[in-house]
Amino acid sequence: MRDDESLPSQLALALAGNTVDGAGTLARQALRGLRAHIETAGGADIEHMRHWAGTLMAARPGIGAIGSLLQYWIDSMPAVECRPDDVGKLAIQHCDDVMARADQAFEETMERGRERLAGISGPVVTHSASSTVRHLLAAVLPSRVIVGTSEPGGEGRRLAAELGARCVSDADAVRQVGPAGAVLVGADAIGTDSFVNKVGTLALAEAARETNTPFFVVAESFKWVPLADPLVVEPTFEAVPNALVEEFLADNLFRS
Repeated sequence: MRDDESLPSQLALALAGNTVDGAGTLARQALRGLRAHIETAGGADIEHMRHWAGTLMAARPGIGAIGSLLQYWIDSMPAVECRPDDVGKLAIQHCDDVMARADQAFEETMERGRERLAGISGPVVTHSASSTVRHLLAAVLPSRVIVGTSEPGGEGRRLAAELGARCVSDADAVRQVGPAGAVLVGADAIGTDSFVNKVGTLALAEAARETNTPFFVVAESFKWVPLADPLVVEPTFEAVPNALVEEFLADNLFRS
């Protein structure tokens, strides 16, 4: 066995420095990276694989989606006795199975989101650049979508350009909540009492509550974490009370 830690460490650094992709994309990158290392290392035992998964989970502890998806991989690994090479094959197949489940979760989340937005008239205000939100809003007329710039970082500008939607300052986005049909955001982690998303989400949620505008969070079920309040470890993220959310639009494939 070549016990090489370089690939997990390099991927962990890449995950830590990636401020462009959303939580779902980062979680999939981590799982694909784990699979690649198991495939190239050769002869690794389960404990080594769990260690590599832990290295990736620790890269972004505030992105609950990464930890949840990899923890699911660990917890659901079939317990079998076989040769080291066969263990590797089993682990790789399990990576593929979990990825397929994550893809199914995404499709079911999109279906739920489309059903819910179909009954909403008026503009939809969003914030940051969640890949889940991006795919859902791609089915909405660009003229109905208002995207806040999402400072610091300004990733909302990229989202607006991709959708052909209107981009406004974060302060203007809050002012647009009242006349909007809904506010739709993603999440990096969701607990039983609050969820974590880009700074500026709380202001939109509070404005939605004040104006009786529906506030939705669209997120695959592997973004749920077994905490009341998920960790907020990066200064550009914040916690938002779940009480401000009208509905979480999600699948149930990773939730008991």
